Amino acid sequence: MQLNKRAATLAAVGLAVPSLALATNGMLMEGYGPIAAGMGGAAMAYDNGSAALANNPATLGLMAEGRRVDVMVGFIGPDVSVPGTPIGTSLADAFYGPAFGYVKKQGQLVYGAGIYGQGGMGTEYASGDMAQVGVGRVIFPLAYSVNKRFNIGGSVDVVWAGMDLVADLDGNGTKDIYFKDGSDFTGAAKGYSLAGKLGFTYKMNDALTVGGVYQTAANLPDLKGKGYEVAGFDMPAMVGLGLSWQANDRLMVAADLKDVLWGSSMNTVTISQGGMVLAPFQQDWDDQIVVALGLAYRFTDVFTGRIGYNHGKNPIPNPFVNYLWPAVVETHYTAGLGYAVNKQSDLNFALSVVPEISVTGSGPAMPMGNGGMTIDHSQMNWQLMYSTRF
Repeated sequence: MQLNKRAATLAAVGLAVPSLALATNGMLMEGYGPIAAGMGGAAMAYDNGSAALANNPATLGLMAEGRRVDVMVGFIGPDVSVPGTPIGTSLADAFYGPAFGYVKKQGQLVYGAGIYGQGGMGTEYASGDMAQVGVGRVIFPLAYSVNKRFNIGGSVDVVWAGMDLVADLDGNGTKDIYFKDGSDFTGAAKGYSLAGKLGFTYKMNDALTVGGVYQTAANLPDLKGKGYEVAGFDMPAMVGLGLSWQANDRLMVAADLKDVLWGSSMNTVTISQGGMVLAPFQQDWDDQIVVALGLAYRFTDVFTGRIGYNHGKNPIPNPFVNYLWPAVVETHYTAGLGYAVNKQSDLNFALSVVPEISVTGSGPAMPMGNGGMTIDHSQMNWQLMYSTRF
């Protein structure tokens, strides 16, 4: 009964929590949790707390016996502009999103629950054109330590997505699409589904651990609201492999390689109203290989520093890049700090600097298409987490 009450509470809170918008590996975050984010997003093969729910649930088997609670807030600060056009600069330059995780290790078994924003996109222009997409998950993990070397883990994820969209499609000053709910926490068009993850870690020797995960596609249904229907929007499947190397008692090096299968999820997003198709936004995203590298150095018993690098090629082909959802950034330079408040509690912080990338559309001529339109996009992001163990 107590577990059912906790699950119901988490689900209720999850519906009120905004997921981070304008994420950075396509529509995914470069790192989930500041421990991983400070190391370029690498997270497959070492203990990074309850962020394992969003990364690789098998790493929960590496934690010490007992309970752990993580409370996090993240910030994404995008700078998006369309120079040389009346569209101008996006006014949406600050997105916040909380996350929460609870896990308990008892013997060989770890279980828990948590809420994480998975990603999304967001822009808003002086003309009134805007787009906001948020995707989040309420996650229920289970991990098992088969022996001292081998852990397996998985999760059941309740996925929700919300979208607001206001757009003048032909440049005549009339909004051809208009649905939004006026809230920073939800979208007017909504959809819900189930997804999951399955992962492992294996300790090759005292210093080297390998890990991997497979995450299913979200399989989101059509998003519906305000008389509109959005078909063809989904979050992708992903497969990842990584390693961590404890070089000595102070230095750890980690590396991940992920294949994000956008090609099976983001093809044509169709907006309809009353059964009439208003806009088929052709996307045809490419699959995206993401490389994440990081290291952590424990300077003292209470202070740890982290640096990292993350790169994923822009998955959006130039003919289809759109000023409303320009998820085109590629390179991230990250740094982080960890501070042990006491033996039970920690503070962790990560900063990501995303250099500007410019993409020029090669589709049909404006205003109906993106031909000749250049989109500039850079970011400055951070995450902060308080953790306690008992």
